[in-house]
Amino acid sequence: MSTNLIARLNMGLEGMSVNERAIAEVILDAPSEVVGLSSQALAKRCHVSQSSIIKFCQKVGFPGFPALKIALSAETARSENAEQIHAGIFSDDSIGAVAKKLFASKISALSETMKANPNEELDAAVSQISGANRILILGVGGSALVAQDLSSKLAKFGKAVIAGGDSHVQLANLASFGAGDLLISISYSGTTREVQVAVEFAQAHRIPVLHIGAYHQAPRPEVVLQCVADENVVRSSSIATRTAQMAITDLLFVLFVQRQGDVAQRISDSHGLVKMIR
Repeated sequence: MSTNLIARLNMGLEGMSVNERAIAEVILDAPSEVVGLSSQALAKRCHVSQSSIIKFCQKVGFPGFPALKIALSAETARSENAEQIHAGIFSDDSIGAVAKKLFASKISALSETMKANPNEELDAAVSQISGANRILILGVGGSALVAQDLSSKLAKFGKAVIAGGDSHVQLANLASFGAGDLLISISYSGTTREVQVAVEFAQAHRIPVLHIGAYHQAPRPEVVLQCVADENVVRSSSIATRTAQMAITDLLFVLFVQRQGDVAQRISDSHGLVKMIR
């Protein structure tokens, strides 16, 4: 966030609801302590529900509590002249501290992402994949790596998948898709322009859409799976973000494979074919 979080909370106290004010006051009273709390622990300390914590974070501009903690951690560190080099990791951290924080960030991304996606939405996503004639998986930057990984997995089980390469070529490929096909769009923020254009085109032409990440525009894609990561703009790369995205795509693949009736034979055939070139 470009504006100091602590300053914004102080300025906005008067306009907050009872629950929001309770949360803000706990954060302002002990920001360093809040950084070490889980959303459940903070909810208990504020005497509010966990959903109130999530709604509060979103109201002040963060996708969830982990992201708010990262911003809060960065601000408390600034007063100590420590440079934040990645989400929650600072220039004066020891090797052990870096390892602990990085792994904690990845574990948090997995845990929070799992909580954010109900079984019904996952089931709908797998049904889309299973029923699609062709699938185009579109991601830009780090999300393109996730798209390519999912593409290679689905291709092993006979799905006709297009992924990777220039995003403009991908958009051109999408123009030939129809109602029996599927667009899988991947964008953590939901603001990637190429992804927005692809989703808008698909919706206008009745091509089913499965979106992985946030999506703030209307109309909303048929199925949206959330990714939650402890990262903000102060980061060296989207490590936790990619962890969350890969967790979702790996889960979709395993659930898709679970529905196949000849899993053992397909795996055996795949291994046998690879052995022929050794």
